[in-house]
Parts: sequence; C-alpha cells; structure tokens
Amino acid sequence: MLELEIDEVKESIKGKIALISPDVLSNEDYHAIPGISASGLKQAWKDPKLYDLKSLLRRVETPAMPMGQAVHEALLEPSKFNMNKYKFTPANQEKLDIMIHNGKLMFEYITSKTTNEHSLFVEDEGFTRKVRVDAYDPRMGIIYDIKTSRYNSPTKFISDAYELGYHLQAAFYIDTMRMAGYKADYFAFLCIPSEVPNEPFAVQITDRFIEDGREIYTEVIQNILDYEKSDKSVFFRMMDLPSWRLKQLGEE
Repeated sequence: MLELEIDEVKESIKGKIALISPDVLSNEDYHAIPGISASGLKQAWKDPKLYDLKSLLRRVETPAMPMGQAVHEALLEPSKFNMNKYKFTPANQEKLDIMIHNGKLMFEYITSKTTNEHSLFVEDEGFTRKVRVDAYDPRMGIIYDIKTSRYNSPTKFISDAYELGYHLQAAFYIDTMRMAGYKADYFAFLCIPSEVPNEPFAVQITDRFIEDGREIYTEVIQNILDYEKSDKSVFFRMMDLPSWRLKQLGEE
C-alpha cells in the first residue's frame, strides 16, 4: 500500500505542489507511480520499446547496485541507514565503509543542509513528469546528484557522462523543478568512486551541457508519446565506418 495514495498524488499535481518528503513517499512507492522520469528518458533514448517494456525487462543485480543504494541512504538519510539490512561480503562491506566515510568527509557539509530524497510530480501536456531529487539547495537553486562511480578520475567520469545520458537527467530535473515553481539554476554531481583510492570529487555541469540535454529529452518525450500510435518495432541505428577510417579515406 502506498504511503501516499496515487489518487492523492494525481490530485495534487493539477497545480503547483510541494516536494514530497521521503517520510511520506518511499523510493519504492515513488517508482510505482506512473510518469516519465529521468531514468525512463535514458531508456527511451536508446529505444522507445525499452521504455514501453521496462516493467517486464529482467536484470541481473550487481554488487554496485545495493552499494549505491547504501551510500545514498548513508549520506542523504543517515537516520535511516542500517548496515545490517544489507548483505554484503566482508570485502564489499569494507569498501562500503570507506566510500561512506570519504563521501561524508567531502560532502556532508552539503548534504546535511539540503532537502534530500524528495519527490516531485508535475502535470505536463499529455503526461506526468516525476523526479526524485537526491539533494536540493532551495536558496542557491542547486540540484545535487550523488553518483557512485567506478572512476577515480573526474576526466574519465566527464568523458562518459554524455553516453550515460546525464545531460538528459540534468535538463529534465531543472525544467521539472522550475515548472513547479522552484528555483533551479545549477546541477552538480557528487561522485564517490568505488575503486581504490576511493577519492570523491564534484562536477558542475555547464549551461551548454544542459541545453543539449533539453533538446534531446524533449525529442525523446515525443518519441515516447508517439510510440503507442506506432507499430511498436525496435529502433534500428545506422552503423557506418568509424571516424578514424573515414578520415583515412578522406571522407571526413
């Protein structure tokens, strides 16, 4: 049973609503409520059919998934964090202890003062937007997202961010918060590496990165809405010679 009934959420999103506390709406219940989220956009960016079948797709859980959940809880909802509820191997528990320690050492001055793990639902034209913001500073208008990353290098994290769809996420979060009347001017990642030497780092994204994400996610949303009217086939991407080979052939 949802702690906040779906009908109540649907009623509240007819106009501007307040961010919903995690004490009222759990992460599990948030995901159970229909709507387009940033994670859904990333799926649909690959193929709208993936988004359509998301509830039926099966996945293998990796150790990184519960580890990421534990780090989020320890930093964003420390009063709820209990290591005993996670079943980690001794080696992974030691790694988790280090990640949490280093994450708090670097970022607790931020996460102890932000609004954490709150949900927001906004009615848009023909669909519902939904976001669950890791950490939000309403005074400065900053949205923070915690990432447990295999990278210790900020350069490597940044180089992969586009392929991972982080530009879609950032733009979607900012726009959805603004649509609900909240100040949202900046987006930053607080990264906690899972590999030695486990040294956290922070990344603030540029306006250009956000603008590109906005252009793409707007197109992706339209693809989602159009999908129901289509024949529901998979999306075929074109694969040609790599850029280095085209350059050799003088075609680039």
